[in-house]
Amino acid sequence: MYHTNELTSLEEELSKASKKGMKIGLVPTMGALHDGHMELIKQARTHTEYVIVSIFINPLQFNQTDDFLNYPSNPKKDYNKLKNAEVDLLFSPDAKLIYPKKPSVKIDFGSISKNLEGALRLGHFEGVGIIVMKLFNLIKPNFAFFGLKDLQQYVLIKNLIKEFSYPIKLIGVPTVREENGLALSSRNVHLSPTGLTIASQIYKGLVWAKNNFESLQSAQILVLKLKNFYNKQKGLSIEYCEILNSNTFKPIKSLQVKGRITLCVAAYVEGVRLIDNIFLKE
Repeated sequence: MYHTNELTSLEEELSKASKKGMKIGLVPTMGALHDGHMELIKQARTHTEYVIVSIFINPLQFNQTDDFLNYPSNPKKDYNKLKNAEVDLLFSPDAKLIYPKKPSVKIDFGSISKNLEGALRLGHFEGVGIIVMKLFNLIKPNFAFFGLKDLQQYVLIKNLIKEFSYPIKLIGVPTVREENGLALSSRNVHLSPTGLTIASQIYKGLVWAKNNFESLQSAQILVLKLKNFYNKQKGLSIEYCEILNSNTFKPIKSLQVKGRITLCVAAYVEGVRLIDNIFLKE
């Protein structure tokens, strides 16, 4: 595996791959790699001949300084995991390379970014948009791989690729979970064994909702019942619980509408913020 934090060597390696006619797959990460990231890499391996993983903890997408400073990081462990996964190139730039100065351009994703994560984490998606566009411009991948756990982010990037005419195929990879259903997340390392058990109730509630939504007429009733379930779980605090159109991310009232319907949840366990979702209707 070739490892670089410089633009010149990045360009040289990517040029070699392109000249060989290799399809390039990009897996953008912020490090603290887990099996969810490994699944992204596995999918990249099946779609492309050359896999590049980027590791960059992007300061622009954190709306709280403490969250940025406390974000887990283990470069040596990450390097070994990527080497074992037979990744072709690791790109791990520092902030000065990516942002020589504070960006003066802002990206407005429109209505999709105004609710849920966008409403609660001001500036988050603008920061995501800038780093994703920078990586797309620097690496010029044929494919990009993102996890569906961050579904709102996935939809925004899908729109970004379409709006800016990037010749990139976006692949959404289903959420990888622990045996108890908890969605894998880099933030899970901050949870105690008890906290991990409490957090697993998030997915348990989502599964209940998927199994029962057809018997209910309104989204409001489903959300009310689900919140009642979550409120009974000691140590679990729900921030939001919403049912939306999977493509527009607009809230829906009737569960009988056509198209994909998604239930999204954000919660706190032991001070750690966790998000998850489930497709109620495919």
